[in-house]
Amino acid sequence: MQSFSYRYDLRTAFDDLLTIALSAFSQNPKIGKSHDEDLYLATVGKYRKDEVQNLFPKLLALLINEMEERKESSLGNDVLGEFYEQNLYRRGASQYFTPWPLCAMMASCLADDVLPWVDGKRVLDPSCGSGRTLLAGGRYLGKCHHFYGIDIDHTCVKMAAINLFLNGMFGSEVMWADALDPECFHLSYVISLVPFGVFRIRDRNNSVLWHLHRNSFRRKEPPPKPDLTLMLDGPVDISSGEQLRLF
Repeated sequence: MQSFSYRYDLRTAFDDLLTIALSAFSQNPKIGKSHDEDLYLATVGKYRKDEVQNLFPKLLALLINEMEERKESSLGNDVLGEFYEQNLYRRGASQYFTPWPLCAMMASCLADDVLPWVDGKRVLDPSCGSGRTLLAGGRYLGKCHHFYGIDIDHTCVKMAAINLFLNGMFGSEVMWADALDPECFHLSYVISLVPFGVFRIRDRNNSVLWHLHRNSFRRKEPPPKPDLTLMLDGPVDISSGEQLRLF
């Protein structure tokens, strides 16, 4: 990543890497291209051909390899979040995420309560950062549950979505929004097994998490039933359910 700093703003290059990775994880098998092909082309257009064809793919491969090597590490495998903390700080505006040992402790405290559950439950981190606490939840609570994250920082939301996808935490969603405002929605990313990939949701009515989060405030409408058979272009079906469970 540091090689980008000679020609580009490192924060921009890092954010573009996240966008490129998410586009790669959103393949449409019918046409052999990403569902976000236009976004991908607009993102890579500012870089040289060798960087697009060699450097970005190498970075993604290195990320996956390191995350795989550290999947059982006592320090977690939030490679993206660690790089962000250490290299992309701004004077007076640095971001530091919850340390992995603390995330692990909180998840382990819930484990005894969660393990007896037969069906997958909903677990929310309303200020998820890079998704580190959710990753700890997947390790200690099991990946059968539905993990949801919200953050006001779009770069953090992208990191969290990639982390959940590469750790096999399907049936999850990460939303770019202000968690204190139940009506706020910029976009979200759904991590899905069928169809397989990470899908960008631009209409809040198609977001399961937005409906669930809003209902946690209003408690008037039942939460939606997810339908990911298509690219989530149609309206979300509404069915019965329960409130979100907070970390």
